[in-house]
Amino acid sequence: MKLLLENWRKLLEGEVIQFPHQPQVSKEDMQFVIDIENQIGKRLTELHGNISEIPVEKLEKLDEIVNEIEELFKA
Repeated sequence: MKLLLENWRKLLEGEVIQFPHQPQVSKEDMQFVIDIENQIGKRLTELHGNISEIPVEKLEKLDEIVNEIEELFKA
């Protein structure tokens, strides 16, 4: 509540209000996520013999997993 009133005062007085920043993933963490995705993709390809043989459901699940891992790294 105090923060809200302080920001309201700043707004009325024409001061700049610092809004919360959007969480981002560092370059190193993003590279880690990409590496995980590549490794899982390679293993799926090995299991199915060809990337075109991988069921769409598995690729969708891989995408969900990668997105979840990326969310864990957001700071």
